[in-house]
Amino acid sequence: MVIFAVPANQRDPGTQVVLNDASVPPNQLPSNLLVPLKLWERPNGSNQDFVEMTDLTTHGGLPSRIQGSALECWEWRTDGVYFIGATQDNQIRMRYNSAYPDLTGPNDVVLIRGAQEAIAYPTAGLAGLARGAPLAEQMEQLGMDYIEDLVVQSVRRQQNVGTRRKPFRSRGRSWGARNF
Repeated sequence: MVIFAVPANQRDPGTQVVLNDASVPPNQLPSNLLVPLKLWERPNGSNQDFVEMTDLTTHGGLPSRIQGSALECWEWRTDGVYFIGATQDNQIRMRYNSAYPDLTGPNDVVLIRGAQEAIAYPTAGLAGLARGAPLAEQMEQLGMDYIEDLVVQSVRRQQNVGTRRKPFRSRGRSWGARNF
């Protein structure tokens, strides 16, 4: 995506540029975007390395300043990515959380590894419950078990980085010292 330069007659500390679903194509947000995670920028048409931009979404929003040659920071609000703007066109690269496509037909692909049973058993349970099948509740329970297995696998994948808390007594005070 390319964020175009702010015209010279609009350069002002109050000017902001937005990238959202209503932006001019092809510079629209992806249709499956839930929330952006990281953004990088570089001058448009260059072969320079992308430079990571600062996310100010939870840090008070964008500052009020005049536009420079780089965008440098961004903010996510009201389903749009807001920038201060720049004096040159900048190319954007984005990493984001995405939504899965809707399942609308029998040939649609489920994009979650190992989720076939987690979807099939509750579906069979609901269909059986509508027809009064005696095994409907067991199917729903099997489905919940498979969903729990998927959650456990996902949590285990996210636990690959070890962390260690500081002991309680080593938080800046020396042994035996008392501060009143």
